[in-house]
Amino acid sequence: MSLEKLGWNKYFEKSFEPYLDKGFCAARVITQHKGNYIVCSEKGNFNGKLSGKFMYNVDVKKDYPAVGDWVAIKIINDTDAIIYVILPRKSYFARKLAISGGRKMKNGILVGGNIEEQIIGSNIDTAFIVSGLDDNFNIGRIERYITLVRSSGAKPVILLNKCDLCNNISDYIEKIDSIASGISVYSISVLNNINMNIFDKFLCCNETIVFLGSSGVGKSTIINYLFGGEIQKTNTISSSNGKGRHTTTGSQLLQHIAGCTIIDTPGIRELQLWADEDILSESFHDIYALTEQCRYRDCKHDKEVGCAIKTAIEDGKVTIERFNSYKSQLNELKTLKATRKCYDKSRINRFNKIKKKRGYIEC
Repeated sequence: MSLEKLGWNKYFEKSFEPYLDKGFCAARVITQHKGNYIVCSEKGNFNGKLSGKFMYNVDVKKDYPAVGDWVAIKIINDTDAIIYVILPRKSYFARKLAISGGRKMKNGILVGGNIEEQIIGSNIDTAFIVSGLDDNFNIGRIERYITLVRSSGAKPVILLNKCDLCNNISDYIEKIDSIASGISVYSISVLNNINMNIFDKFLCCNETIVFLGSSGVGKSTIINYLFGGEIQKTNTISSSNGKGRHTTTGSQLLQHIAGCTIIDTPGIRELQLWADEDILSESFHDIYALTEQCRYRDCKHDKEVGCAIKTAIEDGKVTIERFNSYKSQLNELKTLKATRKCYDKSRINRFNKIKKKRGYIEC
């Protein structure tokens, strides 16, 4: 397998230089399940295990390999290899870890427990945010995906799937345009082969694309269409909850004949944010532009005189739902920042104590 067809470029070539003369091979992680990995290299696919030193030096989930990562490996036989290091990521899509001990919901935000970052896929060029034009459509969820994709460093593109089930597609596109200025939006139908030629411009050599969205929006169906066969298992939508059944259970990197790689992801139910507050200036550029016009710099956008946001809402230029979505994300990211600071401090202290006890660093 050619590394270029797996997405290898000068960025990763530069990062791999220190390992060239040490017996390492470059490989890309194509699946991951707990501590087991399948990696693909020029010499074929191998079952990858982490080296002892690697495992000793990491203590958070984001520092472990994820699907899409480039790694330095040493091949030990025809089927197995040891993973020694992850090359620096060019981009990665992540969320707040959905499962954390001692957590609880407070005002719609997960608090408590372990505050960690979960990487869904890495080294991504284009991220397709997929929403169904059936009961699945949710403008607030799309706004959250936009924030996370912008934070990842990938280019967001919005796909409105199942357009054959919708009689007012233009209304939905108008809703998206009002909250996603500058982001391309396409309406498609896989089952009826409507507008599926839009993918021709994205299936380019060296590119990595990912499909994101909740269960049942048709991500795996789209991928099966692009590969011309049943690559990913799909099934009908549950009549009880409107969600997909027996669909993708974990991220997987697939090689397309066009020379690009495609990452399919499982349906994400808990889309908790993991980003810095300043990313909202991109996701909510319209709100930020209005705040600059408020009479007072510390305007709370509530009852203050001269509030530009209040005026825009009254004039119908901004919806109250859009503003509430902004406030919700801002509050969530502020909470995340505060809890991360406390958690990181205690985690680092705990990790250093463990290393001191084992004689890894001087007391």
